[in-house]
Amino acid sequence: MQEEESELAEIQEVVDVVTTAKIITEVVTTASDTNTAASTTITAANVLISAAISAAASTLTAAPSRRRKRVVIRDPKETTTTSKIIHSKANSKDKGKGILVEEPKPLKKQAQIKQDEAYARELETEAQARKNMMIYLRNVAAFKMDYFKGMTYDDILPIFEKHFDSNVAFLQKTKEHMDEEDSRALKRLNESVIP
Repeated sequence: MQEEESELAEIQEVVDVVTTAKIITEVVTTASDTNTAASTTITAANVLISAAISAAASTLTAAPSRRRKRVVIRDPKETTTTSKIIHSKANSKDKGKGILVEEPKPLKKQAQIKQDEAYARELETEAQARKNMMIYLRNVAAFKMDYFKGMTYDDILPIFEKHFDSNVAFLQKTKEHMDEEDSRALKRLNESVIP
């Protein structure tokens, strides 16, 4: 008789907790990227089983896995605030170890022109000068590129200067010669017009 009364008292206790308290269960799910918290209400039929289990402990935890869930049963009289959905920032996987590389923005037309002009004004490096001299000698003096293999800038410079100076001298003579021809032609015209 006392056993029946104690069982009835336990069942009555569980029913009273379920019906009067309107148990609120908070389910927290933790994933790798986001943390969300949601609250749900459980009906009396569902709670009878869980209330009997949770009488011993107020927190149930699932087996450790990738997703962890826990159920917390609270009395609404104890908690005055409403439960909220909480979104946390996504955690970065590289944790600052990577290097942030920003893609360069395309320059506007005027800025691009200024940059090109500045690049054109830069001094020519020795390697660029060597290459330009070899190309000049190949095109003007009919040198083969194999001739210059293994030669340094200082080895190519005298050959280049010799051919370049002779071409400049020829052009100067040609210009002087053309000026002389122009002056002779003007004299002839002046003599033929004036009798």
